[in-house]
Amino acid sequence: MSAAPPSESITEHGAMFLGCIMESFGYGILTVMVIFTVRSLLANKQTRYPSPLLLTVLACIWLLSTGHWITNVYRAYQAFIAFPGGPLVYYNLLSIPSYTARNVLYCTLVITSDAFAVYRVFRVWNGNWYIAALPMLMVVGSAAAGYGTTYQFSAAVPGAVFNTPIIPWGTAWYAMNLATNTICTLLVAFRIIRGQSSVRNLSKSSGSSLRNTLIIILESAAIYSASTLVLMTTTLIGTNASFLVLDITVAVVGITFTLIILRVSLGVSSDAQSYGGSYGGNSMQDGTRYPSSRSRDLTVNVSRLVEVNPGKSYSGTGSAVEQSGYSDSGYKMESV
Repeated sequence: MSAAPPSESITEHGAMFLGCIMESFGYGILTVMVIFTVRSLLANKQTRYPSPLLLTVLACIWLLSTGHWITNVYRAYQAFIAFPGGPLVYYNLLSIPSYTARNVLYCTLVITSDAFAVYRVFRVWNGNWYIAALPMLMVVGSAAAGYGTTYQFSAAVPGAVFNTPIIPWGTAWYAMNLATNTICTLLVAFRIIRGQSSVRNLSKSSGSSLRNTLIIILESAAIYSASTLVLMTTTLIGTNASFLVLDITVAVVGITFTLIILRVSLGVSSDAQSYGGSYGGNSMQDGTRYPSSRSRDLTVNVSRLVEVNPGKSYSGTGSAVEQSGYSDSGYKMESV
């Protein structure tokens, strides 16, 4: 879905064909990751059962990505082989069912991913509704703009990709989507950075800056936000490359959130416990565990070994688990 006049640097059908190829590569990577993630969720022996939420989100992402990829392959076959008018005519038919299905699948995939991103914001901020309220409302607005744009395309005449009624809907869709992604990315990244700082102060260890940066990029879905920004930019400047970027973005969305779910299933995500899982990794090592808002009292028992034989001058510390009372050597344990 685009909202500005295209330039002639790349043809529309050329961008569509390249997009189909790139999406095929991305879909292959996504499918392998989904299989590995499902196995990881089901094989996690530290939990009694895998999180239904994670399995549901993962299934939705994969099914929607599969549907979009199949639709793109079907459209490429129709455009370059079956359709009498060729790709130039076929790709300008905006009201045909295959193009509408493609747009609906893309919108639903993005909205599902954004909703999951908002849920992660809610979890990493310890269930704070005030923090998650704005992104949640923006997802609703994004859904309205996305499906509204899809309807405008379904009612458009052939070749009117950049027709006037479509432009405001498309611009609103991309703007809302980018704003939602950016807000969720910043909120999650801030929480992770704050948690890393607390862990470093506690452990007196700076850790790996590169590793911490990669953790922030992966868990905050910054790659998804960056791809959305590129998609919006190429659309607004009026290049047919936006069709290519859109198909790549579909793969990026699926891979990004599957990777997040995979980290949760392995117990190395900053919000692994929020989904009923347990930490399978070392929280001090990852540096992504944020401290709880509730502090806990810590009781420490300290004992010392005292000589009861005046002829000796030895006094030292002993383990708290040693037997208390007089020992054979003339010493006894006293609590401090």
